[in-house]
Amino acid sequence: MEARMISANVMQQKEVQKYFTVMCESVIRSHLTMTAIFLTLSEGYKTEELAKEMSVFLQAKLRKTDLLFQLDNNAGWGIIFLQSGEVEARAFLNRIFDILKKEYPQLTINASITEIRNNNITFDALITANEQILSKISNEAWVIEEITDYQQPPTELVKVSIIEENDIFRHVLEVAINQLEVPHFSLEVSSYEDGYSFWQSGNYQSAHTHLIIVNDILPRKNGFELLHSLRMMPNGNKFIIYMMSERNSEAVALNAYESGVDEFIIKPFNLRLIEAKIKRTFARLWP
Repeated sequence: MEARMISANVMQQKEVQKYFTVMCESVIRSHLTMTAIFLTLSEGYKTEELAKEMSVFLQAKLRKTDLLFQLDNNAGWGIIFLQSGEVEARAFLNRIFDILKKEYPQLTINASITEIRNNNITFDALITANEQILSKISNEAWVIEEITDYQQPPTELVKVSIIEENDIFRHVLEVAINQLEVPHFSLEVSSYEDGYSFWQSGNYQSAHTHLIIVNDILPRKNGFELLHSLRMMPNGNKFIIYMMSERNSEAVALNAYESGVDEFIIKPFNLRLIEAKIKRTFARLWP
């Protein structure tokens, strides 16, 4: 077997457990994926010598960012692939299966794959689920099973504030956005008649991503004043700001963009336009 000189020391199952919750939270924050692989030898080949050789072999085939660990009672191995999904994990297994079949024609191995994109799983639950699925195929050889229960990413809350003096237009816009379906995000919509009411509400102090749709001319604290206040905040980049205006002027639009708006929209406009812009904005936020 290749790379016999590499150390066969690997982490144990109990050592990985204390890091697993942190790994799951990292998946949530980064919007990335991690995948767990579990491997087990057929019952007749579970010798201490072969287990050490397999540990060496697996270490040699993994990246530095991957985590290899021994399952309790030497029942097999677990591998955590950070920032990799089911496709990469399956390709890895097919590659090492091809090598092992040639070097150990008498050996049989089975594997399971669990792609994780949320934090709805504990380490114990992960171990149990994979033990059960590997037990069901224990009499087979070179089989790869998949657990798909944890592939759905969590929904991220986004605040939306509509700041518009016209009652009818403000209500129509609020209803349209409340009915908007944006994959991976839930929208919490609030509306205000002017910038002062919005500022007094303190709604902008939330840590959530915040889409603000604001008219440029308002009776109290107009759109440009509000824009300046928000962009001066330490976390000003969390705000996505659309400015609406009845002034179809390049000078006004240029001033808005130079002041920090993300979109400048001329009124009146088709509601489908702003819906499309919102969907496109949040599609860019999700990898």
